[in-house]
Amino acid sequence: MKKVVALILSVVLVISMLSGCGKDSTKDGNETTSPTKAAGENTDTDAGGSTTDADAKEAPMLAEQVAAGTLPALAERIPVADDVMIETDVMSLGEYGGSITNLQNDQARWGWGPFTEQGIFRFKQDGSGQVEPNVAKDFYPNEDSTVWTIELREGMKWSDGEPFTVDDVIFYYDHVSTPALNEDRTAVAVDAEGYYPAYTSKPYNCYQVLKDGKSYWAKFDKVDETTFTVTFAAPKPDFPVAVAVDNKWMFLPKHFYINYVARKDGVADDPTFPLITEEQAIANANTDFGKVWEDYSTMGKDIGYYNWDYAIVPQVRSFIAVKDNWNTVGETYELVRNPYFFKTDSEGRQLPYLDSLKFVIVNDNDQKVLKQTAGEIDLSTVEPADYATVVTATQATHTPVQWISTDWSNDMSLDLCQTVKDLDKRALFQDIRFREALSISVDRNLVNATLFNNQSKPAQASVPEGAFGYDAEWQNKWTEFDVAKANSLLDEITEPWDGTDGTYRKMKGTSKDVEIIINIKDSDVSIQGDWIAMLQSAYKAIGVKITDKVDAEQPQSILTNDVEAVFTKLSVSTPAIRPDAIVPMRNFSCWYGAYGKWYEDGKTTTNGGIEPTGDMLELINAYDAIKTASGATRDQVVAENVQKIYDLHKNNIWVIGFLSPLPVNWVVNNNVKNFPSNIINADEYRFVSMMRPEQLYLAK
Repeated sequence: MKKVVALILSVVLVISMLSGCGKDSTKDGNETTSPTKAAGENTDTDAGGSTTDADAKEAPMLAEQVAAGTLPALAERIPVADDVMIETDVMSLGEYGGSITNLQNDQARWGWGPFTEQGIFRFKQDGSGQVEPNVAKDFYPNEDSTVWTIELREGMKWSDGEPFTVDDVIFYYDHVSTPALNEDRTAVAVDAEGYYPAYTSKPYNCYQVLKDGKSYWAKFDKVDETTFTVTFAAPKPDFPVAVAVDNKWMFLPKHFYINYVARKDGVADDPTFPLITEEQAIANANTDFGKVWEDYSTMGKDIGYYNWDYAIVPQVRSFIAVKDNWNTVGETYELVRNPYFFKTDSEGRQLPYLDSLKFVIVNDNDQKVLKQTAGEIDLSTVEPADYATVVTATQATHTPVQWISTDWSNDMSLDLCQTVKDLDKRALFQDIRFREALSISVDRNLVNATLFNNQSKPAQASVPEGAFGYDAEWQNKWTEFDVAKANSLLDEITEPWDGTDGTYRKMKGTSKDVEIIINIKDSDVSIQGDWIAMLQSAYKAIGVKITDKVDAEQPQSILTNDVEAVFTKLSVSTPAIRPDAIVPMRNFSCWYGAYGKWYEDGKTTTNGGIEPTGDMLELINAYDAIKTASGATRDQVVAENVQKIYDLHKNNIWVIGFLSPLPVNWVVNNNVKNFPSNIINADEYRFVSMMRPEQLYLAK
């Protein structure tokens, strides 16, 4: 497995995707991939056994609707013959019918979403880090990668039967994902006349390039109904990869959203886009969605960004919602096959094979384990503490399957915000001696035995063993338990402390306790509470006070730099593909805080960003070098700067890790076929979407 992961991440590192996405090599949009075989899985094309009807090209439930006249014939629902996507990742030909049950909680819009997700591009299942066409049929750049051409699939439909065309892409880009732009395509300043934010409230870096110190947004132009171009002010060689990570769903059904998007004054380039006010848009949405939104921004983010939550919204996803109960504890959220889905297997049989996916909404972990051990759940991940219990109880009916983690640490690494608002704490948190003291004063073996049943091992937050960039010295840095040395380090940077029980150190030149307030999501209290207790006990010996603060809006607190510390898990395959966990390039992570805001806003402090210096600035410079690298030396520049980012993290340990990450463990019903093993489990690859859920089927 080590060799496999090393090979995978080596290829990812050099971003060789351009060699696999030229016009000639991807014209049919269906490059051959190498799906990974699960234990005992037969990958012969007839491995699914004989189907109920070898000539059937669609599910019986859909054929019945066609016969009844309530659904158009299959040929009218999928792209034309040459443009249908043949799913080459199907491990074995399956059978139609049945449902598979999974577990999710009531905040799982990011949990169930990848099961159905279909991006314009997608990462290959082989973990190489290369992207391939998906919703798009093809994509290719000009010579200097300043212009990308994207071709869509002729005859493709939304789930309501309406045509999917370039208009849906350009409408989304111009009116949903971009803020107000100046004529030169730089963003209008927040305090300037005519400013408005993106409808989704989120600006995407994948559509921007830096040139002469300014950030410029791309321009989308329609060529015809199935072809458009994306033009940048400077070379953008990583555009497909950046989109696959940052904004893979770069489209929305224009015919639907024109009722809920207010066209801004002066935007008159599209006569088919009715001019409505924000008040009218809110009123329409409240009526049609059955909600009560009071302001345009909140409504826009909810239905523009999280559009997949709502059954009313047309989709191109493999499975679509039938009602909006995804966040209702105790209910089962069901997603049924999309009758207009654009993919088939190699025999021309429309996917997906399953009738539906079902998600049982459970928050309490004990209830989850009860359902898992009772065999009620067909496939689900299992927490390390529950793994032996669940696997033993279901050994006759289920099989454990392991996926590969790209995590640098487990879930409980300690993020100290380097831009914390308290300036005394900021100076302390930025002192490398303070971070070293915090790291070496924790007995990792005790933590492992107490909280993880010795399933892990002491480790610093670092590139995991077996992955490209692994460094044994880095992994073990500051992991040796040494309270005496920790106190010696702190004596240099705090007021003198005599070690009296019940007292704490004081910050230099102040009467304030050396205190770290750890912000905890309300949903994580039961899990993170044990870690809080462990750190309180450990840090008591060095005079550092630990306090927890439950925060239902933790992500928002991070966005506003209103947080001191959080527990986190660093997870990244390589900063060449997705840097935001380990590089301050957007307002995303607690540890770099407002440095990310500075970069996201175009390297300005206008909106609360803080300009970085020293090694933090070097991180950004290395990322910029990766982003702008092009030509014959691109691979070398990327490799050198990825290593520089790794070295900077090794030298600084901005995020303190305690234990090594564990693999992702699934438990899968033996009747579920085509579930792959050894898939790279990474956010940038969109987690479960890599299993290609449309290929799953139930043996009969």
